[in-house]
Amino acid sequence: MPIIDLTTAYVRSIKPPPTGRLEIWDKRTPGLCLRVTPTGAASWSFRYRPRNGSGYERITLGSLQDLTLAGARERAVKFRGQVVDGSNPQKDRRERREAAKQVLSFDRLAERYLEEYAKPNKASWKMDEMYLKRPRAALGEREAKAITRRDVIDVLDTIKKTAPVSANRTQTVLVKLFNWAVDSEFVPANPIAGLKKRVKEEAKSRVLDDEEIRVLYEALTKADGVTRDVADALLFLLLTGQRPSDAAGMVVTELFQLNDPAKARLEISARRHKSRRLHVVPLTGMARHIIASALERRARDGDEHGSVFASKFSNRATLARNSLSQGLARVIERLKDDEQTALPVQNLKNNPPTPHDFRRTVGTGLARLGVLREDRKAVLGHAESDVHGMVYDQYERLREKRIALEAWDRHVSELVTNKKSTAAVLTLKRRSS
Repeated sequence: MPIIDLTTAYVRSIKPPPTGRLEIWDKRTPGLCLRVTPTGAASWSFRYRPRNGSGYERITLGSLQDLTLAGARERAVKFRGQVVDGSNPQKDRRERREAAKQVLSFDRLAERYLEEYAKPNKASWKMDEMYLKRPRAALGEREAKAITRRDVIDVLDTIKKTAPVSANRTQTVLVKLFNWAVDSEFVPANPIAGLKKRVKEEAKSRVLDDEEIRVLYEALTKADGVTRDVADALLFLLLTGQRPSDAAGMVVTELFQLNDPAKARLEISARRHKSRRLHVVPLTGMARHIIASALERRARDGDEHGSVFASKFSNRATLARNSLSQGLARVIERLKDDEQTALPVQNLKNNPPTPHDFRRTVGTGLARLGVLREDRKAVLGHAESDVHGMVYDQYERLREKRIALEAWDRHVSELVTNKKSTAAVLTLKRRSS
């Protein structure tokens, strides 16, 4: 334990010890010590004996990389003055850390909201998790109950600069989070109760026309710029009208009787579906073929996760929802037109659709084919809002959904092959009550 009149040059010349830990004490500043480990890591500390007579305490001042000899001496002198005045700096630091552990930070509140409310109650909890990332980064260490309306507005306005719609979605999640926190007595009030949305949104109405469907279907079949799984997940959406998250998160255990064209189906569990009810999707024609091809790839890959559409990232089993949005944007960006496709390609690039627009396209297309409204709603998995629909009418409409999706499959097939099907579209009559 050498005591040296330290100089900057001497400190720079110190070599790491082969074993153990080297301690060098400063002769000029009593209690100041430089510790060096065999790996070369070095840090300053100050050792002192509190005035209450207890044993020696040591407080870390900083690493040698971040703190010069002069800076270490200055901090040691400051702490020595506190000790002379009767303080115990290291004990005070420990108490502050313990107190901080007891404070409910916004980051911890967000984590509890996700675990205790969103995951058990919302099929879309991953979206909540995504929209909370930026507020958690900005407000994470702040005490939750001390967060003000202005604090949240600043976060939302920052998001609005680059992603206006995301600012509104983030606000919706934050309102839900703070309302839950108030009900759970974690905070006294919701700081953004009644706050107007940061951006005025217009209802989306984007529907692909037949030529756009044909161009996009052919491009996705080639999977230019995206993985085969992303392209097939997008094709599946275009053929079934399901929610992007339902396709992205599909697993093998949700698939039944794939070898039987009349009974093949996808059963999205109540846990995963937005309606919190089991949603059955008949797998017809091209959609069934896409699923079968994906499962063949999983078998070749030796996939052990049970996913249908696999992610290229090793830390994920299934696709992320935003992978579909990003993939679709890349496919559209790479579209090349010719004399026949110039107009639809231009429309797709000037007004690019989202994966969710595929859902609106299928719903509109089914209406155009003569499919009844209740059957279209059943295909899309829209939850009924009236008592009769929610409680009394438990009919799954599997037969009607299969007929509707077979009609849509024929329509899309005709578009991409330029061959008119000989099968007639069956328009179902309403069931008698």
